[in-house]
Amino acid sequence: MSDADERTIDADFDITDWQPEAYEVEGTNSELSKVRVVKQFEGAIRGASTADLLMAGNPHGAGYVASEIFSGTVDGLTGSMIIQHWGLAEGTAAASSGHIIPGSGTDELAGIAGKAIYSQDASGQHRLELQVTFNSPT
Repeated sequence: MSDADERTIDADFDITDWQPEAYEVEGTNSELSKVRVVKQFEGAIRGASTADLLMAGNPHGAGYVASEIFSGTVDGLTGSMIIQHWGLAEGTAAASSGHIIPGSGTDELAGIAGKAIYSQDASGQHRLELQVTFNSPT
């Protein structure tokens, strides 16, 4: 496989810990919180992650930004990486995506780059899809 070949790798995950901490900013009309989230992945992505989210929500919508540190295996390759992602919801419509931080891959994941798409199906099952390439680390 050449460096330019993109792979799509996905897996289900469960949220195993959710630790919110509310905060206030004068003049806002939304609930604000910092949340520490722990996830467990099963499938072609296997391992655990810890994410720190900044969240805002009100009766009309919600959004977050996050930095997530993953450790485990991706398509059989072991290491860690950092994903930065965001999400936005308005009514029942929601979108969430992000990118792997360039150069953040370690061990066999050194050189990993690409996009991350987070989703949740109608039954509530969470899923992560990675669209990645593996480049030679510099």
